[in-house]
Formats: sequence, C-alpha cells, structure tokens
Amino acid sequence: MLCAGAFLVTATFKAGADDIVVTAAVHAPPVTSPALIINPASGTHFTSIPITVSGSCPSGAAYVEIFRNNLMSGSAICDSSSNFQLTIDLFPGQNELVAHVFNVTDDEGPVSGTVTIYYDVPQPPPGTSSTPKKAGPAAVSPLTLKTAFIYKGYYTGQEVEWPLQISGGVKPYALNVDWGDGASDVISRGGEGEFTIKHTYSKPGGYKGSYTVAVKASDSTGNKAYLQFFVIINSRNVPASAGNIYNKPPPNLDNDSWLWVVWPAYLLVLLLVLSYWLGEREEMIILRRKGLLRH
Repeated sequence: MLCAGAFLVTATFKAGADDIVVTAAVHAPPVTSPALIINPASGTHFTSIPITVSGSCPSGAAYVEIFRNNLMSGSAICDSSSNFQLTIDLFPGQNELVAHVFNVTDDEGPVSGTVTIYYDVPQPPPGTSSTPKKAGPAAVSPLTLKTAFIYKGYYTGQEVEWPLQISGGVKPYALNVDWGDGASDVISRGGEGEFTIKHTYSKPGGYKGSYTVAVKASDSTGNKAYLQFFVIINSRNVPASAGNIYNKPPPNLDNDSWLWVVWPAYLLVLLLVLSYWLGEREEMIILRRKGLLRH
C-alpha cells in the first residue's frame, strides 16, 4: 500500500508538472457569450461524410472547437467577420454537436446549445453481389481521430509538431495529412495509439497567419475518419504583442488522466484496510479484558 501510494504521488505530480509553467500567463479578456452553430440545422440527416459545420463567434473569441458526442472533433479560427467553418466527421446514427469557444490564451467561454443531427450510413443496393470486406472482430468501435488543441504560433522555418491519436476500426491504418500550403504527408500506422505529425512552413499563413490542416484516415476495411484544425504561422518580425502565442508548449494529449481516477480507488482500499485493522485491534482489546485471550 505504501509503495502504491508513493508511486501515485510521484506519477500524479510529475504528470501535472507541465501545468505549472503556464500559471504566470497573462490572460486575454474572457469570452462572455457562446458561439452559435448555424449550419447544419438540428434534425438534419446526412448520408455521406465529412460534413461542414459553420456558425458565428462571439466578441473576443479566437477560435471554436466542435464536439460531437463529447469528443473534440476539430477546431476553426474565428475569421474577420466573426464566423467559423470547419469540416468534421460523424458517428453512425445520432450526433450531438456542441461548440466550445476560446480566447487567444485558451480560456473557455460559455458552451453553445446542442445541435442534434444524424448520419444514416448508406446500405449497398439490394441484390448487389460485391466482394465482402475483410472481416474484423465483432462489435468493432468506430474509427476515430483525436487531437488536443491550443492557440499556438510557429515561425516560418520552425518545425511544427502536433499530436494525433487513432483508435477503433480495424488496423492497420493509412493517413493523409494536408498541411494547407500545398504539401501533404502519407502515414502508415500498424495499430492504435498516439503519434506526432511534423511539418515546416516556408511562408506565413492567411488570416492571422492561419493554415488549415486536414487529416483523413482509413482502416483496413475501408472505414474513414476525418479531423480538421488550424495552426498559426508567421515570420519572425511579427509584433511583440503577439509573441506570447509562440512561447506556448505544443499541445499535449492527456494520457495521465487515469492517475486521477486511480486516486479514489486507492484511498478507498486504504480506508478499508485501516478500518479492518482498527476493528481487529478493538476486538483483541475486548478479548484480553474478558480473559479470553492469553497472548
């Protein structure tokens, strides 16, 4: 128990050490209103993916993240007209879309209302004799791409590193990364897990230096997944007031969250052991008092 506790303390605070670096950050004005998803409308059915989600950003917003069924599914910069647009994937069946809005220091504002849409997976025409796809394990979870996002800037000539995670579907996987500047990478992955994509831009991006990065993945059965986000790229003569976004650490997929889940279980076991020991001790005292225990 003592060894387990020591491990948890060490691992937990080691996992949280990176957070201490940003405690002195100067925060941008907070966003006080939610973003609004305008398209698609709630109740819409789709028969193909990916789809385009668009809407409006509130005052002070820098970017929007779209969540579908509680999974972060992409990010889009708020443009000069205070609008956003991005392409997202859908799960088969019902999808609940929610927009999370952030300022340039990644402080979150109010969450939007929920837009419920549906993906009706197309079925092959009746009587079609096609070669069946390679069989995978029963009850395979949907192929999913995941990333973490922060409003981070890079300089031209500086290598961009961005974390991705692929899961579900049937391995192996193939991915195509469109970096938005005409360059693309093809990546093969033999199994699930986290990996990093890297690229170097030679010139600044568009609005506020932004480039849209689009990632497409497919598994061995032909299932597909999509993910879109943006990066900020500028030359090194950008105004000093914008320099703070270039000093941020790269985004990090939090794989240490299990530590905070283990803590309650550890404390519960510790209390059970302690209760058992106290109860046994009390019973021994009573037995000795009654002369029923010699030793």
